[in-house]
Amino acid sequence: MPSPPKTGNPFELQYLCKEIKQSRMAEHLGENPAFEKESIIMQHGVFALLIGTLNNQIQMNHQSNPFDSHDVVMSVFLVTLFIYATASVAEVMLRARESTYYTLAGKLRLFASALAAILLLATLAPVLGCIISVVWASIFLGVAYESSQELYTILSQITNKLLDMLTRLNARVRSHKEEPNQSRV
Repeated sequence: MPSPPKTGNPFELQYLCKEIKQSRMAEHLGENPAFEKESIIMQHGVFALLIGTLNNQIQMNHQSNPFDSHDVVMSVFLVTLFIYATASVAEVMLRARESTYYTLAGKLRLFASALAAILLLATLAPVLGCIISVVWASIFLGVAYESSQELYTILSQITNKLLDMLTRLNARVRSHKEEPNQSRV
């Protein structure tokens, strides 16, 4: 890694942060092939095929609208689809910004897609859907526990930035209040 300029420049910290992010992103890319671009495209295709197939089965088995007989499950399914779409967009944006946290959005996308498929399966075969949902919940809790350090880092960064912004805002408000008083004296 090239060394940053030693000029006391305020951009020195930004330079270091960018170097660290790039090296961490390179480490993440090497760690998990499930988050490579080609694999992500394949995952979207498999998800679309699975949801389409389950949807066709539901239409064949239930001649009526599935919202009539499974209103709660179908409502949760729609929320899960929204989470899937949002996580997919967030993953692409984080990857484009070379953030190391794109894998977190990718994990959320994967779990939302799995939950969506499980919910549709639960309308077809409730017992099998319940069994698979217990397995899904166990895996989800394990991954959430593993990701807790990343989440803590993200929340600390957000908190620090918010506190910095509030401090700057407070300083500006105070300086604007002091300026009129000084001109009258």
